[in-house]
Amino acid sequence: MPGDPAERLRPRGWTEISAVCTAPEARGRGHAVRLASALVARTLRRDERPFLHVAEANTGAIALYERLGFTSRREVTFRGFRTP
Repeated sequence: MPGDPAERLRPRGWTEISAVCTAPEARGRGHAVRLASALVARTLRRDERPFLHVAEANTGAIALYERLGFTSRREVTFRGFRTP
């Protein structure tokens, strides 16, 4: 459903899977694979295509996403700003 946790941007026909993390002490147990797979399946059931973003330095997440069938499309520069 729109606005569900783990979904952020929803351009027509697409859903961004976002802010899904595994605590360091829980890694290596398959939680990320099960969760990400369920989110991908839910998106596909709505006839939408899942996409996500990842920091280039996050090689563990990139490896996971590649195992799930995601491929890199382009490099994007993210900028953050803080207000005083």
